[in-house]
Amino acid sequence: MSNVSRINFTTGQCRSNRSNEVLRRTTLLLFFVAIAAQSFAASKNLIAGAGPLKSATKWEGRTAFSVIPGAALFPVTSTTTALYLGFTGGSRADIGNMVLYQTNSRDGVITAVMPVTLKAVSNPSIDLTDTTVCPDQPVSTTAPCIVELDPLSLQLAASSDYYLAIFFPSPDSNNASLSLGAPQFFGTGLTGFMSFVDDTKHLAGDTLNTLINAGTPFGLIAVMSN
Repeated sequence: MSNVSRINFTTGQCRSNRSNEVLRRTTLLLFFVAIAAQSFAASKNLIAGAGPLKSATKWEGRTAFSVIPGAALFPVTSTTTALYLGFTGGSRADIGNMVLYQTNSRDGVITAVMPVTLKAVSNPSIDLTDTTVCPDQPVSTTAPCIVELDPLSLQLAASSDYYLAIFFPSPDSNNASLSLGAPQFFGTGLTGFMSFVDDTKHLAGDTLNTLINAGTPFGLIAVMSN
């Protein structure tokens, strides 16, 4: 095609210009189609995330609850769900257990309990000073350590609410100085609360105390398709 473009005959040159123009437009069209296909295939937010962060400190002996209200979900179909945690301070997060409770919308009775893991472990210890885990150092509200938990084979439903519960054991000096990310501003679709006991051992049929909702998630900063 490049050799044809060097033809000096008038008719040949005109054909070459037309061919190049068609090729250019076709290439651009294919490029935009490819970009569109990539964007549709990429991960999507399932709910409004936390946005700019502030710190919620001192998690030794506490359970962090982050609530995903079904009524706030975007109309996105996804058979897998990825949960992202944000850490804003400390050197290590020692987690005792993680679970995701499902209830009917605006109801505290647990209908299902799903284990949550990181690298197939429900009680991981996350080194927040490791640059392979947290590339931006030191960890802070402007340079949070964002950790993607193992994807769940779960399609979130608008008819349900979901409670991510993460327990940080005590005594533990790492957890005493640990900070979790929380929304700096209102407007997130996520809510949440904390408790001062291990609240990750509930079973289906138990009732969660949803009256203490603080209106802000603790730790959970994004929920996406995977």
